[in-house]
Amino acid sequence: IDPDDSVDAATWYNDADSDGFGDASSSSVSCSAPSGSVSDSSDCDDTDAAVSPAATEVCNDVDDDCDGTTDVGAADVTTWYPDTDGDSFGNASGTPVTQCDQPTSYVDDATDCDDGDSSSYPGGTEVCDGADNDCDGSTDPDSSADAGTWYDDLDEDGWGDADSSTTSCSAPSGTVSESSDCDDSDSSVFPGATEYCDTADNDCDGDVDEDVGE
Repeated sequence: IDPDDSVDAATWYNDADSDGFGDASSSSVSCSAPSGSVSDSSDCDDTDAAVSPAATEVCNDVDDDCDGTTDVGAADVTTWYPDTDGDSFGNASGTPVTQCDQPTSYVDDATDCDDGDSSSYPGGTEVCDGADNDCDGSTDPDSSADAGTWYDDLDEDGWGDADSSTTSCSAPSGTVSESSDCDDSDSSVFPGATEYCDTADNDCDGDVDEDVGE
């Protein structure tokens, strides 16, 4: 009854991976489906249940959905941003590329604030160079690594008070880089000044009225 050569016998395809899609190169003809076979013949890899025309294409160098292409239209593609300065941080305003593989000079980060300066990127070291090195929106803050220490020069003699200082990239008004004034309230007192017999340490050498006359 119903031999395999019946005029209306169907062709069945082996479904070794049990994904519901058969192998076109492995078939049999019979009136009813043999065990482990299906009527579909569109599986492109009958050894992998994750590969079939119904599968989702992902980035794995495999034709998951059996459409003849690999990783095209993959669900887990990455958006890559141009990294012109090579600091591993990309330019959000540049033209991105969406694909599985990372293109040359592209990264998956888009937080660079200046893609033309490799010394400027999120987390970079802020220095006194007129650039926003750490991409925090501020330029040359007082905390810059090479910021100078400036000393108040209240008497304007060119020598500052070591006990009154500030740190910044440029000298604030009324400050100097020297810190060896021993009396910042008297412009006649500073290192190298002429010593007088006035009970003051005019030259800031630690001695008062030493070996001088008026």
